[in-house]
Amino acid sequence: MRNAPWVQRVALLWAGVVLGCSFIATPAKFQAASLSLPTALEVGRVTFRSMVMAEIALVVVGAGLVLWLRQRRPFFWLAVAVLAVQWVGVMPLLNARTDAVVAGTPVSGPPWHVAYILLETVKIVLLFVVVLRDGGGKRAEAQAGV
Repeated sequence: MRNAPWVQRVALLWAGVVLGCSFIATPAKFQAASLSLPTALEVGRVTFRSMVMAEIALVVVGAGLVLWLRQRRPFFWLAVAVLAVQWVGVMPLLNARTDAVVAGTPVSGPPWHVAYILLETVKIVLLFVVVLRDGGGKRAEAQAGV
């Protein structure tokens, strides 16, 4: 049986989730004139929590495949590391800013949103490298002995 490029498919799906949520849905909600900033931020918080759950599920599936197929996927693992930095390092800072805005407190300080967006961009690039690197999965098939 032909070994399909499953890790690439998971990486492509993961990149699609990030693109759809971070670069399409999130900016779109801030274009709604009737949506207040505090409400938009609260909606964003829920959206990003849902997204990270999807990302974690895809990481688990992807990591399981990488390990099961005994593949070397450094760019996949780098994308996982970027996700960890986002959710352990940057997201708590963004949540604190969101809490302040929702409470009506003026907010200033470092542009953590810019850092998050840059990390999202790096993660998407890494995931596309995973997708494109094997040329359709031929090397993965050879490594799996198929």
